[in-house]
Amino acid sequence: MQEQDQISENEHTRLPLQVGRSRIIAKAVMKIRNIAVGMASLLVLSSCQESTQPIEVTETREISNYDNEGNIGGVMPADWRRVPSTKFRDYNCKFGEDGEVYLSIANGAIKDNAQRWMKQFGSDKEVVVADLETFESFDEEGVIIEAEGAFAGMRGITKEDAALLGMMVETRGNLITVKMVASAEEVKAQRENFFAFCKSLKWK
Repeated sequence: MQEQDQISENEHTRLPLQVGRSRIIAKAVMKIRNIAVGMASLLVLSSCQESTQPIEVTETREISNYDNEGNIGGVMPADWRRVPSTKFRDYNCKFGEDGEVYLSIANGAIKDNAQRWMKQFGSDKEVVVADLETFESFDEEGVIIEAEGAFAGMRGITKEDAALLGMMVETRGNLITVKMVASAEEVKAQRENFFAFCKSLKWK
């Protein structure tokens, strides 16, 4: 390969060629390049190795609906696990054997939604919103809905000896609902986590 003169726009300012030195530098550069390519290949191969070490998560983390998109944020308890959101569940997770808790932006009034939840536990009793326990979330006053017994949910899901722990709050023209359903024992064990999660919810 023949070396070519480098010519500037002005013929009289031509730079002197350092042929011998250029060859030495070129060889050194090629050596360095070969070493770098080899190291990069080793890094790629090592990164492709499958990890066999178990991973245990023990800390809470910041979450938001739609996987860090959207405009609602909160803190998820460490022993809850996130599952994909669905059409009616903006924030969806599970815990224990078959426990679930999810946040939705619902339609209708608190009373209508509360009565629908109670019917899932076989109760046709009218819900009096003013008699429900209150709870603060999104810096607004919400209400708590609770029920126990046989649960009959959507898609034919049934659970015996189940319990419901729910929270509803009207904020910025939206009805936010957080609903937990699991065995009565699991709901009792997760009660503190549920209220901590609801308390942490806020608009971004």
